[in-house]
Amino acid sequence: MSEGIHHLPRLGIASAMRLYGFTARALRFYEERGLIEARRDRLNSRFYDATARGRLEWISRLRRIGLALSDVEAVLEAGSPQDQAAEALARVKKRCEVLDAELTTARLLFDELTGTRPDARAVSA
Repeated sequence: MSEGIHHLPRLGIASAMRLYGFTARALRFYEERGLIEARRDRLNSRFYDATARGRLEWISRLRRIGLALSDVEAVLEAGSPQDQAAEALARVKKRCEVLDAELTTARLLFDELTGTRPDARAVSA
């Protein structure tokens, strides 16, 4: 998780965009889906409290590795921080398995297209 921001009382939308790498549209989308709750100040500007920032951190990290929104939702709905971490671990492990399989397939196709023998590549690596 991002260090040094959780003590802040709130974070505006521009800062959230910069910190988590989202567009304003993405932040509104996550709010519409119920994944985060943006509060409003007296000028009706969105801001994010510590709870929302924690959820944004999860969303950012999990989406960055290509997890589906349904996986992100499952992590956020897991309950306690420990339960969320356990759910995230299971989902990330599954994502790694999928990526490993895709990489193996891509390497085999690469070897076929370049005429590289798999055993020759292993020796040179």
